[in-house]
Amino acid sequence: MIQSENTSTMDKSGQDDEFIENGVPKKVDKNHVKGKKRKKCLRDKTAPRPPHSGYIRFLNDRREQFRSENPNLPFAEITKVLATEWNQLPVDKKQQYLLAAEQERVKYVEELAAYKKTDAYKNFIQRKLKKKQLKIPNQEDQKLAKEKPSNHNINKGYDIPIYTEEFLNFNKARESELRYLRKTVTDQEQEVAVLDKHIGNMNNGIIKLMANTEKLKVGCSKYEQYLIQLRSLLLDNFSNISFPDNIEPPTAESIDTFMVNLATFLSTGATTDPTWLASIKKAISNQDFSQC
Repeated sequence: MIQSENTSTMDKSGQDDEFIENGVPKKVDKNHVKGKKRKKCLRDKTAPRPPHSGYIRFLNDRREQFRSENPNLPFAEITKVLATEWNQLPVDKKQQYLLAAEQERVKYVEELAAYKKTDAYKNFIQRKLKKKQLKIPNQEDQKLAKEKPSNHNINKGYDIPIYTEEFLNFNKARESELRYLRKTVTDQEQEVAVLDKHIGNMNNGIIKLMANTEKLKVGCSKYEQYLIQLRSLLLDNFSNISFPDNIEPPTAESIDTFMVNLATFLSTGATTDPTWLASIKKAISNQDFSQC
């Protein structure tokens, strides 16, 4: 009898060793364990699809080709290699992905703004508010149930399922989301750096254009002064010449047209008066352009 009791005592102690290690239960009755469930967010399936970043667009373009070339490579290694390839991508090619992502983002913002004015968006907001209102009483009931002590909780020392598979999967999902957010922030910083570089180049170009414009203005002002002095000199030299009846004497307003017509007359020989032609040629040859 004593031996059977000792045997049963040893069996119970052996079971304790199986269930408890370092103060943490290794096996827990599944009927009394409620793991933390992941909250399901109400999604609006009619809303516009959010855009991809330049890095995600690059991955989508390269992943299938790279996977076909390296079929035995794990998914994590593929992503790592493609991330390195993205970092080493030339600026012009990377800029194509970034510009395409920016165009898609602008389009998404416009579509989202238009969608928020539709009845579908209003219905989605109403369903979301109704779901939130239904959750509030359930949460209060759960809170009261937790505050109420039970004999089952008193008898057990450890009832927190922190090492369940559901808990670990939940942590993995959160870590994956954090990695994605960090990568998104890095991509955004790279896009901002590229845009800052372009803005700097554009500012330098504007400064150069303004400097060239000022130089051209100075040169044009010099030519305008020269033209004014030349017109005045031509009027002074042609004022003492008597012109035929078919040719009007030049004025300050018509000096440009007069010189064009005069050149035509001299080249074609339309006027046959040798004295007038000689006086015109003499007046032109006696021009002192050093005064301009």
